[in-house]
Amino acid sequence: MNYNSLENIKENSTFYQFLEIEQDSHYEKVRFFERNEQRISDMDFDFRIYVWCDYALSVFEIGRYQEFIKLSDELIPLVVEENVYEVRGISIYEALLFRKGASLFNIHQYSEAEYVFGELCKIEKDPINKKAWKKAKYRLLKSSVRYLEAFSVLFFIGTAAIIALELLVVVNYYPEYSELIELFRLSTFGIGISILLGIEVFIKIRTNQHYNLLTRKRQ
Repeated sequence: MNYNSLENIKENSTFYQFLEIEQDSHYEKVRFFERNEQRISDMDFDFRIYVWCDYALSVFEIGRYQEFIKLSDELIPLVVEENVYEVRGISIYEALLFRKGASLFNIHQYSEAEYVFGELCKIEKDPINKKAWKKAKYRLLKSSVRYLEAFSVLFFIGTAAIIALELLVVVNYYPEYSELIELFRLSTFGIGISILLGIEVFIKIRTNQHYNLLTRKRQ
């Protein structure tokens, strides 16, 4: 962008007003954009796309995730086509893509979030991308074994029932069965815990396997 041309400064004065807003003043940037949308749309393309991208990042930061997803769907192809690399020192393509994945995750669209973060992992093995992808994958795998968690809950409920039976009946009337009941109680509790631990181990192993496959495709 040619910042030094007096003519450009006059024609795109809204751009320079926008730049005066502090980088972290996201609400202010969003308000400014939405109050001056027509003037921004009249600016030269280079100035307009810069403001539009920065506005979109602020929309994400204030938690308007559905709106950001729509903005990112418009902006991501545009920044690729027009070779827009940075906005306020941020690599804008990766920033938009990451925030799109985070927005999808925040509205519980875990499958779509996993895909977006997976594309980022293919671009660059950044620890943040890896962590985000694994978080989305964890939620997906967790939902796929939800029925096993229900089984563990049943065993815990069974353990509670056995404790009640032991205290109210066995201790008072059938003390000779106390050891047997205690063994049964410990068994049901142990099975419930084992199911929960098994779920976590399974998810961790499967997540690592899928991540290795994902990044292998990148090479």
